[in-house]
Formats: sequence, structure tokens, C-alpha cells
Amino acid sequence: MICHDSVMTTQTYHLQLRERMIAARKNGRSAQETARWFQVSVRTVERYWKQYQQTGSVEPKQRGGYRRSRLTGHELTLQKWISKQPDLTLKEMQRRCKDVLGIRIGINALWHQLDRLGLSFKKNAARQRAVS
Repeated sequence: MICHDSVMTTQTYHLQLRERMIAARKNGRSAQETARWFQVSVRTVERYWKQYQQTGSVEPKQRGGYRRSRLTGHELTLQKWISKQPDLTLKEMQRRCKDVLGIRIGINALWHQLDRLGLSFKKNAARQRAVS
């Protein structure tokens, strides 16, 4: 992270720079010396050094893109809940996910997961728009 006038921004450093920082640390330079030399924060050097020691690599992690749902593996449970109570609301399902499955999930994430699984609810007729 870089701080500009008390605004924090995230920057992904090029792999070659990361590798050069690791080489400097391997050659005995301290994190402080390495940070000063490459004009990065000490925390950045420490983070890359730790990643290198744990994984043997300083490849950047994926930013954005697809994430696995917290509800993966619970599809049958969701299906059973809906088949037993077709008028179950998203809010009620969210509460069940927390209480029964121990999973905290947002309403939007829950809706997207149900949509992805092709599971649907009984619609509330009072909330539907009037058809002209």
C-alpha cells in the first residue's frame, strides 16, 4: 500500500522487482536497507519475504475475478429449505445460513448463489408490478 496525503492505495509491484527484493534479502540486506534501496515500504519487503519463505514464490495473487461461494457444498440444504417453505424470504434464508450452517453471507451474494443454482422462490404477488 502507498500513502498519499492520508489516502491508502494498493499497488501490485512487478514480479521482477519482487524477485530483486528477495535476492537482496538473501544476500544479507535487512528489510530496512532493502526498502530504502528499492524505494518501497519496509512492510512490503517483509510481506514479500514472508511469502517467499512460505511458498518459494513472490508471484502476485489474483486480484478480482471469480470467487468460490461460501455456500458451495450446501446446495441440497438450500434446495430442501425452499421446497419445504416456498415463500421463504432472502432475509430468512440469510438468518438460517448463519444459525444452521454457521455461514455469514450478504443478501446479494445469497441471491446470486440461488440464481446460479436455478433455485427460485414463490413470488409475493403484492410486490409485483401491475401489468398494463
